Amino acid sequence: MAKKKAKKWLFDFTINREVEKERTTSSKNKEGKEVQTTEKYDETVPVKFFIKKPNRKLYDEAELFYGVKMSEGIKAGLLTRNLLAKRYEDDGGAFSETEKERYGQLYMDLYNKENEYQKLQLNLDNKSQDLKAGLEQDLLLEISDIRRELTEIENSQSNIFDQTAENRAKNQTIMWWVLSLAHWKEYEHNETNPFFGPGTYDEKLDQYDVFEDSDEEFHVEAIRKLAYFVSFWYMGRATSEEEFKSIEDLYSSQSEYDEEVPSGPAAEEASEEASEEVSEEASENAAKKVLEKEKAAAKPKKKRGRKPKAKVAEEETAEKETTENKKEVVAEDAPQESAEEVQETTAGAVTAETKTSVSSENEGQR
Repeated sequence: MAKKKAKKWLFDFTINREVEKERTTSSKNKEGKEVQTTEKYDETVPVKFFIKKPNRKLYDEAELFYGVKMSEGIKAGLLTRNLLAKRYEDDGGAFSETEKERYGQLYMDLYNKENEYQKLQLNLDNKSQDLKAGLEQDLLLEISDIRRELTEIENSQSNIFDQTAENRAKNQTIMWWVLSLAHWKEYEHNETNPFFGPGTYDEKLDQYDVFEDSDEEFHVEAIRKLAYFVSFWYMGRATSEEEFKSIEDLYSSQSEYDEEVPSGPAAEEASEEASEEVSEEASENAAKKVLEKEKAAAKPKKKRGRKPKAKVAEEETAEKETTENKKEVVAEDAPQESAEEVQETTAGAVTAETKTSVSSENEGQR
């Protein structure tokens, strides 16, 4: 049985490139002689790129590279993250008093809004479905705005630690991975070669600068996209082909809205922000789906055809007996749970119990 070959690439994608081609046409002049004319034209061709799957040797080289760049930063006068954090702690922290108050107030507002949303889901006030859905939608938007402001404050605090020896070494290590993993299959070539050419890190970095400074959109787009994918991979947010495809969709959506897609080490920060945006959007979409399900469940069911009189009489008798039994159950169980106790339990369990209790009381009063 043949052994399955190990996968050589993490991901591959294509970028279109304008290629200059020549075509020759034959025609006859006035004297009847055949004349060949050569003309040049541009044609768009897809060029395939590959992100190499790293092996043990590459991981060892990357670890050594990180350590060397870390030492260079410390020798140049950069503080480590721990020393910088200790210095801010001695000075009273990175936040001012106003920022601390605002940060605490936002967390309190978020807590109150989430509690209000949970109570609204219980619908103890028996609000109509339309009113309930509208209030829930407004609360979800308010919660999303509060979380976004909290994220901005937390990001501003984390930016303080950008100029550290660790952060500089990390950014340069991402660049090292981009130069090491980027491969392509050039137009009309069958072999896959390193995109930035063979050689040392400095030689590849020089080629990177040449591509980045070139006027050709193809090279600029290739650098930007490679840096974007490798940054997500380095942060552990893209390990499978499915995850890489999701990130490619995210990249395409940013390009469609004419947003500046970061390249190089800056793409690592973009990967964190993009992941947070995706998480928030997924949460909002999930909440909207829940609202749609509740609306669908609240719609009145279609009436069926008329039943025979004898069957109707039997069902009415059975309903009366069931109603009397439920009255006794409600009378015994109702005093045991107060509104405060209901609010202290988990939202999922309380929802089920409350709906059952309310439906039983309604049937008993009818």
